[in-house]
Amino acid sequence: MATPHDVMDLVDSRTRDLLLALGALEDADMRAPSLLPGWTRGHVVTHLARNADALVNLLTWARTGEETPMYASPAARDADIEAGAHRDADALLDDLTEASVRWITTARQLPEEAWGRTVVARGGKEVPGSWVPMLRAGEVIVHHYDLDLGYTPEKWPQGWVSLALHDATRGLSDRAGELLALRSTDSGFGVGDGGGRTVSGTQSDLLAWVTRGIVGPSLTTAGDLPELGPWR
Repeated sequence: MATPHDVMDLVDSRTRDLLLALGALEDADMRAPSLLPGWTRGHVVTHLARNADALVNLLTWARTGEETPMYASPAARDADIEAGAHRDADALLDDLTEASVRWITTARQLPEEAWGRTVVARGGKEVPGSWVPMLRAGEVIVHHYDLDLGYTPEKWPQGWVSLALHDATRGLSDRAGELLALRSTDSGFGVGDGGGRTVSGTQSDLLAWVTRGIVGPSLTTAGDLPELGPWR
């Protein structure tokens, strides 16, 4: 089982790759649409920076035991993203770099006892402090895909995919509006106990489908794939 320190190493390496990819973009590239409806690449980059700061808040909560919410409010979160989305490429890259350094520095300095403390993520979900690195890993990896820079699901780290699938498939049948099971064709992963349809495929394709609605080439089921309600 991956430790928080293992996941921090993953976040560090995936962030470096993301920043390298972003470093090749010009101002006009940042204004281009992302794969998220209504958001440019500038919106995604700004969100990633503010999310790093929000997860520093959760790490602070885990360290001190004092409630420190991710964001002041949903409206404040949205306003910060919109306010920062239209900056030039250098400003966007600098912001994300500095926020990412703040996050990894805070995470690496966290005392061991803090990982077991309960904090509250966005949406009111209670998680142990040890899950905060996984939250950051998901943001960096999935939003790298959303930037439409060629970081497709088959490039996602397989160890992270295995861990993320267990969390991403919670409430899957409710999202599908029918009983649904998943079976990975390249690992031992499975969720659901029968009584409904089964969707099979590689674990990367399964994760991409349940998080982003991407229909990868390995996915199979009886009939058409169901439409899934929003993830998270």
